[in-house]
Amino acid sequence: MNDYSNKHLISINSHPLGRPYVDLIRNHPPRFAVSTRIKCVQCAVRRTGPCSALTTETANELSRIVHRRRIPAGQVLYGGADHQKTFSIIVDGVVKLVNMQPDGGNQIVGLQFPSDFVGRPFADDTGLIAEAATNLDVCAFSGSAFETLMQTHPDLERTIFKRTLDDLDAARRWMFMIARKTAEERVASLLVLIAGKLNGDTADDAASVSDLEFALPLSRTEIAECLGLRLETVSRQFAALKAEGVIATGRRRGIRVCDLTSLAARAQGHAQLMA
Repeated sequence: MNDYSNKHLISINSHPLGRPYVDLIRNHPPRFAVSTRIKCVQCAVRRTGPCSALTTETANELSRIVHRRRIPAGQVLYGGADHQKTFSIIVDGVVKLVNMQPDGGNQIVGLQFPSDFVGRPFADDTGLIAEAATNLDVCAFSGSAFETLMQTHPDLERTIFKRTLDDLDAARRWMFMIARKTAEERVASLLVLIAGKLNGDTADDAASVSDLEFALPLSRTEIAECLGLRLETVSRQFAALKAEGVIATGRRRGIRVCDLTSLAARAQGHAQLMA
């Protein structure tokens, strides 16, 4: 081992991942292993993504098969007959889940945000495609390699299983929103959801937050589609929220939530209490 490698191992001996990290450096070319692990350590979703629940051994094995990818808006990540089976963890950006109908019609049935897992292990055809709603930064994995790792590492299998159950709960909440809520409540609920997900779930503490700014990942037409509303209805709801000072809109889907408490109340059907 050359002087560069020895110095590098000395500098990482005190790394919090400990001995397995040093062994990983020894077993791979130093430049490749270090750059891969440093990206994992510095990853924006390291504490909230699936990797946060894994043992050091499993995390090291996962790092051997990961590829960091930048994906432009509109590109399909997962699903569809013509796409290779790959799975992803979203680092930055938003994914829309689209239900493909036999007659060629499409329906947006969900959104995925940073730290979410994209894909269905051990499933050949789900009837859904995952499409980049915005430009994405993801950790991508070969489908076969990831499934093999799940079979040999129970902690990874449990983590993905739990994430799947969480997605199922989210789908049920989405169905309730479409079936039971008014147009105002649907639009407000979607804005609260996006504001929270794109700002670290700060919308959960609405009373202490104001002036959240972000770019909507969907067009007005797509919002109407995923909420089961007409485009004109969505436009009226945005105009009403803007007129009441709850939100302000900018260029290129830019939006600022001026009064998150009021927006959250409208999402719950309690707007009358704010008067």
